[in-house]
Amino acid sequence: MQFRAAAIGLGGLGQLELEVLVGLEGVELVAGADVSGDAQDVFEREFGAPAYADHDAVLADHGDEIDIALIVTPHTLHFEQARACLEADVHVYLEKPMVTDVGDAVELLELADDRGLVVQVGYQRRFHPGFAEVKRLVDDGRVGEIHAANAFLGQNWLGLHEGTWRVDPTLSGGGQLYDTGSHLLDVLCWIVGGVPTRVSADVTYAKAEVDVNSALSVEFERDDRSILAGVTISGDGVELTPAEGYTIWGTDGRVTFDGERIRLAERGATVYESTIDARTDFTTLTTAKLENFLESIAGTADPAVPGADGLRVVALTEAAYRADDRERRVDVQALIEEAR
Repeated sequence: MQFRAAAIGLGGLGQLELEVLVGLEGVELVAGADVSGDAQDVFEREFGAPAYADHDAVLADHGDEIDIALIVTPHTLHFEQARACLEADVHVYLEKPMVTDVGDAVELLELADDRGLVVQVGYQRRFHPGFAEVKRLVDDGRVGEIHAANAFLGQNWLGLHEGTWRVDPTLSGGGQLYDTGSHLLDVLCWIVGGVPTRVSADVTYAKAEVDVNSALSVEFERDDRSILAGVTISGDGVELTPAEGYTIWGTDGRVTFDGERIRLAERGATVYESTIDARTDFTTLTTAKLENFLESIAGTADPAVPGADGLRVVALTEAAYRADDRERRVDVQALIEEAR
């Protein structure tokens, strides 16, 4: 199957993902868009396709030629860009987070559903063999019925991004919770396999609307059972690469993962440990998620990160902000229902 692609967002990450995309079989690059003239020049030189200052110009000149759009732009721009692409009957791949408003996420999903289009979100941990193995152990019942979970993530996020759009809430939608923290929330929801129902939160801010530390208590429902999860996200750490860890507690044991080593402790059994011996670099994981996007459009695979999962993370994030602001627990699913 042939895919004619447009790239919206031609900066550092956008160009890296685009290099992977154009290397996949059947992909033809049609055009790109970015507000930066320098990024436009690099794109035209490296990829031999025309570049524009905004997505509307791309769709106006090439809309009927485009099958897929790769959107890698500041978070608050995702909604308008994705909506325009869907209205032009273009399948959409969005980098995380999907959007920064629950109502916007609902609108995109309804529009995609009406037009029979795929919306996929770029959470690469879904394609990491370590996270996949933890998910398998949980789903296979190796720890019994899940009743609790812990997850943490920290990095020198604030120092790394000071002066960039990521600490401008008009473009980022928030701070660390909506940035790297979004990955943690997604993979926790995925591994637990439950619906986030309620959340309470305490959040501290580096400056107005830019959160740097968050402590969440999240209640999930899975198979009519309640699961309580504690989440800690810090953006004022010492490491540039995120340091993270997960523990899933069940009636028959627990499984932990620190990004490199899995440790499974089962009731009455020997502790099992394994180290991930597989390629987990950026190119490998990006290739896997973009291949899945194309396969889901072709109908040969289910989307690994469907738009509905992106909505779940947006709702959980917005509920956490609201819970901190109101100093009380917030119903996550009620936010979604209110937006419908």
